[in-house]
Amino acid sequence: MVASATANAVEPQEFPPLPFNDWGACPFECCTYREWTTKSPIPVFKRRDEQSDVAFDLRNNERVIAITGVVVTTKFGITEILKSMQAGYLPNGKSPVLSLSRGDRVYALHYAGEGSDVFWYKGRTYIDQISVPDNAWGDVPNMSNVNIISRPEYIWWAKIRNRAGKTGWTRRTEKFSNQDACG
Repeated sequence: MVASATANAVEPQEFPPLPFNDWGACPFECCTYREWTTKSPIPVFKRRDEQSDVAFDLRNNERVIAITGVVVTTKFGITEILKSMQAGYLPNGKSPVLSLSRGDRVYALHYAGEGSDVFWYKGRTYIDQISVPDNAWGDVPNMSNVNIISRPEYIWWAKIRNRAGKTGWTRRTEKFSNQDACG
C-alpha cells in the first residue's frame, strides 16, 4: 500500500485557538518592558488570575521592573477582505507576505500599535493594518479594502519584579508610567 503525501499533510488551522497567548507582546506603539513606575497603589498577584493570592502590593510612585508580558485574546475579531490586497508582515519583515483575495477572512488577535493588529491567517500570525480602533483618526491605509465584522477582546498581563526581588502578575498596566519608549 502506498500512502499519499496529501493524506499526511496537515491543514492549516483556520481559526486561532482561544485563549490565544501572545507571550512577550506589548500591545501599543513603542511599548516596552523595562523600569515602570506606579501611578497608584495596586496589588500584584502570584498567578495571572486576580483570584489568586497577592504576591505583594505596590505603593504609589514605586519603581518596578516589568520583566515581560502576555496578551491573552479571549475573542478574536473578524475582518473580511473586500478587494485583493497585499498584507501581513512577519517580525522584522520589510514587505507584506500575503496576497489576500476578496472574501478571505483574517482574525484579529490584539492591537500592536501604529494602527496595526496582530492577526491570524491560515495557522500563522502576522502584523498589519487590518482593523482600526474606534477612536482612529486621519487617512487609514487599506480601510476601503476591508470590512471589520468584529473586534478582538483581550487582556494584557505584565510580569513585575519589585525592589525586594519578588515577582508577580498584574493586568492593571494602565496604572504604570514609563511604558512608552517613544515618549
